[in-house]
Amino acid sequence: MHNSPKKLRHTLQDEIDAIQPGECDAILLAYGLCGASTANLIARHTPIVMPRAHDCITLYLGSRERYQAEFERHPGTYWYSTDYMERNEPGSSGGLGAGMLDDAEQYEGWVEKYGQETADALRDEMRGWMSHYTRAAFIDTGLGEGTKYEELAQAKAQAEGWTFERLPGDRRLLTALVHGAWDETEFLVVPPGHAIKQSNNESVVKAAPVP
Repeated sequence: MHNSPKKLRHTLQDEIDAIQPGECDAILLAYGLCGASTANLIARHTPIVMPRAHDCITLYLGSRERYQAEFERHPGTYWYSTDYMERNEPGSSGGLGAGMLDDAEQYEGWVEKYGQETADALRDEMRGWMSHYTRAAFIDTGLGEGTKYEELAQAKAQAEGWTFERLPGDRRLLTALVHGAWDETEFLVVPPGHAIKQSNNESVVKAAPVP
């Protein structure tokens, strides 16, 4: 659902609202902003805690600083991890962040839905967007069938003419989230009656009262 931020937001809010008052001390949201999917989520009666992250890649690398360093070193990177590839949605490459579509499968769907002329235009636009990538990076989380999915990511890189790199994952942020070590520089605690908002600065997210 990362490719459909509005749908993901509705799903997350439904899950938050399903929790009854007093059922838990806090709701832990293991997401970043993720294409604004978490923006405007409301804490009704139980605090929400989330990492200060633009997207899930920060969670896999362990810090915003490491993600920023990788971005500066190689900005045109398409990211992969085992769990995203395991839960690959139809028509998606299984990469982290914005979705990249499988041309053949998605193109046929576009032809059926919009007609061939529009489908051709959409395909050309998508291929142009993909041309900005020059590296595929596989984040090894040490979980699941890492070797299998690393090889798949490497094959995708070869097919696209990208370089390939394997990077070790770091579960530090996720561990801190689960263990309640919510340093305010790395986590946002949203009080009841407040919503998650994008802060447009280095804090990434903030809590704002719901009118």
